Amino acid sequence: MHFRLPSMRDFSRDARMLIIASGLFAVSFFGVQTLLKVLYVIRLGYGPVYVGLFTSMGAITYMSMGLPSGALGSRFGVRRIMIIGGIISVVGMASLPLAEFVPVALRNFWPNFSQVLTTMGWSMLNVNLIPTLMANTTEWNRNSAYALNSAFRETGTLAGTLVGGLLPGLFANVIGQTLGDPAPYRYALWVGAGLGLVAVTPLTFVKRVKSTAAKARIKPSGAAPIIPILTMGIYVYVRHAGWATCKGFCNAYMDTDLHLTASSIGLIGSVAQIGAIIATLITPRLLSLYSNGRVLFVTTIGVSLSLLPMALIPNWVAAGLGRIIYQIVSAIWIPTLQVFQMELVDSEWRALTYGATAMVMGFGFGSMSLAGGYIIAARGYGSFFFIGACFELLSAAILWWILKKRPHHSAKAT
Repeated sequence: MHFRLPSMRDFSRDARMLIIASGLFAVSFFGVQTLLKVLYVIRLGYGPVYVGLFTSMGAITYMSMGLPSGALGSRFGVRRIMIIGGIISVVGMASLPLAEFVPVALRNFWPNFSQVLTTMGWSMLNVNLIPTLMANTTEWNRNSAYALNSAFRETGTLAGTLVGGLLPGLFANVIGQTLGDPAPYRYALWVGAGLGLVAVTPLTFVKRVKSTAAKARIKPSGAAPIIPILTMGIYVYVRHAGWATCKGFCNAYMDTDLHLTASSIGLIGSVAQIGAIIATLITPRLLSLYSNGRVLFVTTIGVSLSLLPMALIPNWVAAGLGRIIYQIVSAIWIPTLQVFQMELVDSEWRALTYGATAMVMGFGFGSMSLAGGYIIAARGYGSFFFIGACFELLSAAILWWILKKRPHHSAKAT
């Protein structure tokens, strides 16, 4: 069978604008910020317990904002809420480096405040973008649209990771400080915030959609799909808790235990992102050969396997290999889950369903991140990554049970 890569020509103008905005925002949010914000907090003098609290604040905020973000999109329009959310997120990114200048009484509070603001805005943008993209695609090109959206996001993350890895060294040379000082990271984070502001522009070209997945009906006609949401919620919670071990602490592990520079961490992350980009582009082909459920199951097992090298071998090669595998299988998992859960329910429930899933993701990520700081302080990073691998195996078992109970799922058409 001939395999054709997804192309932007296959989609409507609004769908293209949404995909471009997703990719551009990833440069800042998933690239520069994700790489550098934990390194910056460490250079402010904080240890793993505070890093765990800092990371969990973002996840808890995303959890808390899941349903409200969908409701705001339904009430005021997805285009408006996505733009406002993007601006709020940029303000949050820019506020983190101000932690050095706020009054002493606010020093411990400020990084967490910036994390809450950044993630609140991201939730408003992302929770409305995903179902709106669903509304601007057809059953024929939907898998390709979500795969291309993920490919743009991974490409943006790659660019942001490369730039973010180089910026602290550049600023350190310019201002005459070392990479152990916070100032080079402060300026790099401000550059990242500026790039995030650019990403809001494509959203202004999206039409004012009257009937989308986020605003199909304010009062849905059908009964709430409680059972599908609950069963998938259990799986997503456990899976995301395991996934959080690397997402939240891999950079800190390579910085503090393996003593890698920001540029080296960025290079490893960039190689992983290249693999992730390729993985997202072949995802439609995988989904044409295998069911969404099967792909979800295999990629969940893949995340578990990726954490084992980091858990068992304290070496940069093992960490790099694990990080690359982790990023590749996660890149396939995300668009597969998005399509899978969007097709579980009728269109009027999609925004609230995705909001509920976002809430569960945040709860899983937040609870593991919060516990992670204490686990690492007591037992080290290796034990923490091993716990994450076990959580992934448990989530795979839960998903296997779900798929066994629902072997012939019929997709809901738009």
